[in-house]
Amino acid sequence: MSPLGITLLMLLAFSGFTYLAARKLRIVASLQPEVRWDRPGARLYSVLTNGLLQQRMIRREWKPGVMHTVIFLGFMSLLLRKLQLIAIGYDETVAVTGLVGGLLTGLKDFVELAVLLAVGYGFYRRLLLKPARLEPNREGLLVLSLITIIMLTDFAFDGFRFALFSATDPAIAHERSFAVLGSAIATLVGGLPEATLQAGYHTSYWLQMVTVFSFLVLLPAGEHFHIVTALPALFFRRGAPANAVPSVDLQKLFADDAGDAEIKVGVKTAADLSWKDAFDAFTCTECGRCKDACPTFLTGKPLSMKWVNDGIKHHLVEHREAIIAGGKAVEELPALVPEVISRDTLWACTTCGYCESACPIELEHLPRFYRMRQHQVMMEGEFPQELKPVFSAYEVQGNAWGLPADTRGDWAKSLEVPVAETAEDVAGLDWLFYVGSAESFDPRGQKIARAFVEILREAGVKFAILGAQEPSTGECVRRLGNEMLFQQIAAATVETLNGFGVKKIVTCDPHAFNSLRNEYPEFGGHWQVVHHTQLIDELIAQGRLAVGKVQERVLFHDPCYLGRHNGEFEAPRRIIDRISKDAPLEFPLRREKAMCCGAGGGRMWMEEHIGRRINQTRVEQGLPLAPKVIATACPYCATMVGDGLKAVNQEEQVQSRDIAELVAAAIVRKEAAAP
Repeated sequence: MSPLGITLLMLLAFSGFTYLAARKLRIVASLQPEVRWDRPGARLYSVLTNGLLQQRMIRREWKPGVMHTVIFLGFMSLLLRKLQLIAIGYDETVAVTGLVGGLLTGLKDFVELAVLLAVGYGFYRRLLLKPARLEPNREGLLVLSLITIIMLTDFAFDGFRFALFSATDPAIAHERSFAVLGSAIATLVGGLPEATLQAGYHTSYWLQMVTVFSFLVLLPAGEHFHIVTALPALFFRRGAPANAVPSVDLQKLFADDAGDAEIKVGVKTAADLSWKDAFDAFTCTECGRCKDACPTFLTGKPLSMKWVNDGIKHHLVEHREAIIAGGKAVEELPALVPEVISRDTLWACTTCGYCESACPIELEHLPRFYRMRQHQVMMEGEFPQELKPVFSAYEVQGNAWGLPADTRGDWAKSLEVPVAETAEDVAGLDWLFYVGSAESFDPRGQKIARAFVEILREAGVKFAILGAQEPSTGECVRRLGNEMLFQQIAAATVETLNGFGVKKIVTCDPHAFNSLRNEYPEFGGHWQVVHHTQLIDELIAQGRLAVGKVQERVLFHDPCYLGRHNGEFEAPRRIIDRISKDAPLEFPLRREKAMCCGAGGGRMWMEEHIGRRINQTRVEQGLPLAPKVIATACPYCATMVGDGLKAVNQEEQVQSRDIAELVAAAIVRKEAAAP
């Protein structure tokens, strides 16, 4: 071998890797600071489970997950082999000895064979299966080819090396006795002339080493930089669902001593991104898993987290010098919206959170989009025209319908629902029923509220509503970027609910549930908040509510803000199982992989101008199961599913019902049950 050759090769490779990696990481270091090293124990646990053990990768889709895991762990375990090969470059007699060395040699053969099989499946997926999420990608095919070369040349090197030296070198003979495949190759080539063996020996060695070190230089140059950055990305992840919108410090923003230069809201240019935003863009594996149940991708809209990361990554590299220079240089940077991310892309997002939950390395998308929307709304005044009346309605009446706020409780008058008027009234309650705007003003939502009232009464729950005094959560305007309006609403809501001494809240609206539970503590709202399906499930389990099996062929649609954002998948299903004559049905896209109905993130108030309608697509996914009922657990989902059924002319064949409505119809009355 050649000590000089291997030394020069390593110097070139490590210099190239360091230079290219530093170019990107220098951009990351120049962006906005953000603390990402609290809770080190939890962060290291994620690195172990989702990084080293690849649990998230395998759980989501096991075939490509196992493929990736085999390749990843194979490379990790073969690092020792590469160190041995480097040592052989200086002294070709270097060999692993002893029982441990022999076992490692045998394991090496097994691992390399497994990696070859995994790479073969990778080629099969990219060239023959061609799943929609995997776009044509030359770099992906190149990397698979390089891995194949590395594995095959290592087998060949062992074969030629054993054939040449195992008869005279006891240490190499020891290796051969454990290397099943290498020994088999040595037997095949053993009869060749020594000159041929020497040529094969040197060719296989240098071809492998050049390929390995070329691969090293390739990593920071393309998408496979994630091989280096994925584990750090897992360590620095947010570590929680994206169920809370990043706040804007309005007091600091409008302080008397705040100059014009300090007035900055959200993200306008690349310089406003946090370092983790850029790190995520460079780390994106481009696996496309974020597309599998993304409502925008599945309906032909120009949005996927993969595409957004790709656009930001190239933009950061293109404007690297200005970002690093800082100061006046960044003032010349183009706005991300619409230069890098189109307005259609920004406003298409339903904030369902699927992309983040599907990402095997937990990259973050929603906080970045929230901050972009905040800048567009609060600083640029650029947002879809449909939202102007929505913002105005919230400003005047505290609801998107623009109906008089003092009519919030009118839906309940005919039912004689108790209305709490003082803190003393609230103190005597089991639960305050927070109705929310959808069930206060929308006729479809009012039916759900009435059904839930019937359930609470039958179960003997002490409850009341606030009626005209009930405030709005404003979660919709917050996700649309109008943080100033939201915080005004939040201050009034906290003042009202705390003024009533509220401690326990139940609501039928997953969006209100999420906001009150996860966002309001920041503004002084500390309450126990449950969703109506959770309370109904508890009441049935306690025997306080008797139900019969009266429903058939019920198909449940998971609301994003109940399931994916808050982890509640079981309570609705237990309820449906208790009231169904047969086994409940499931969408192909369900639970964590459930597709959004299209109403979240303020999309309820915007028309879909691009691609197919999300709610129609969602309904069509379930129709082959021949359901009689599509059950929901959200007033917005109920409306969207109902409209979707109408769009496909199925409203007479299939009902759209909230779980509260189904349970109310299944109640076994106490007086009827008595002997």
